[in-house]
Amino acid sequence: MASFVLITDATSFVSSHIIKQLQEEGYQVRGTVTSLQEEEARINLLHELCPEAKYKVEVVEADPTKADSIESAMKEVHHVIHAIKPIASQPAAQEGEAPVQPAVEAVQNVLKASVQSKTVKRIILTSSYQAVSANPTVATDKVFTEADWADAETADPLVKSLILAEKSAWDFVKELPDADKIDLCVMNPTLPLGPPLLDAQQDVVKLLLDRGISGCPRVCYSVVDVRDVAAAHVKALELEGVVGNRHILHGSNLWLKDIALILAKEYKPQGYSIPTISLPNVCLWGLSLFNKTAKTFLPVVGKQSQFDNTRMKEVLGLTPRDVKETILEEANVLIEKGLVKKPKKVRAPGTGAAAEGDTTIQETSDKKEGESKEEKGEETAKENGDVKDEEGEKKEATEEGQGDDKRRRKKPQQKQLKQQRLRINS
Repeated sequence: MASFVLITDATSFVSSHIIKQLQEEGYQVRGTVTSLQEEEARINLLHELCPEAKYKVEVVEADPTKADSIESAMKEVHHVIHAIKPIASQPAAQEGEAPVQPAVEAVQNVLKASVQSKTVKRIILTSSYQAVSANPTVATDKVFTEADWADAETADPLVKSLILAEKSAWDFVKELPDADKIDLCVMNPTLPLGPPLLDAQQDVVKLLLDRGISGCPRVCYSVVDVRDVAAAHVKALELEGVVGNRHILHGSNLWLKDIALILAKEYKPQGYSIPTISLPNVCLWGLSLFNKTAKTFLPVVGKQSQFDNTRMKEVLGLTPRDVKETILEEANVLIEKGLVKKPKKVRAPGTGAAAEGDTTIQETSDKKEGESKEEKGEETAKENGDVKDEEGEKKEATEEGQGDDKRRRKKPQQKQLKQQRLRINS
């Protein structure tokens, strides 16, 4: 019998890729969503990801923040993959009590239900690189490893919830009696990018294609291909060396402008206006007054964090994909599926040699269009009698030479003819 895997938040960007790879490897998969009705469209797409799979993916309604709900989803399951969903703390029910941490509660509920099932042998927790380093740092030689932890007290509320949730998982497993021991390993991916299987996530590639910002501030992204993240989870189900360890999943660092230039080279010739101009800090500050996206860049301008992905390569056996290709593959899918705004004037691939050639192409097109309109206008004018033939012009010249009196007599006649033509045209 194939191993049975339960994966929470089944319709998310990362989870959908994990499910696809699990099915391709012959695993039996059950996914959870918080609402079958609200997720119906995505669930239908999920069923189409691997039509040749031996086992069709099963999707059930279960909310990890509710203990009873997640327990019912554990039946016959051997492995659990749970992605921490960052949720800011909520006020305590009674004064004097600690604030409620929904992300922590969800992790605890999944772990408890896994132990109670008596069938679950291993849990893979999807955390984040932000639990290792919450914010990029000023340029230093520091390279972050799995041994590093971000400071929850100085992190923003969402990141704090993620850090606390991961720590609570390690504490929970450590305190289990020997009879209930269960394997735990954690994945800490940097920003996952790549082709969406269900719908678009709001990431930097979509931001640039949609011109969500007018220029490129000096902001650095630590990124990894989402398919590498999925592969890491699938491999971790069977490898012994992963148990009791964290794993940084990282491809490389790219500055926002580098990402914009990669996209511009490929898609500007097709009509997409990718912002590639550098955005000075003072301009970013001004833009942040009315642009929420720009405001999020302010704390990280000019900073980056370096991550050690040795365990990803040596323990999980994964060679990170070239993230430049990842960016282009994501953009292709976003465009093909209509998940980004279409340019006003779409040109087929190959109509321009390079992004810099756009202006020439446009000017030539506009010139031809203008010439065509002039020719068409001239033909229409000839049909309506507005353009005189050569003999008519010579005759008019002769009449003009005969003096002002004759010219004055002719003006009322010309005006009358013009009014007649206007009536005919209308």
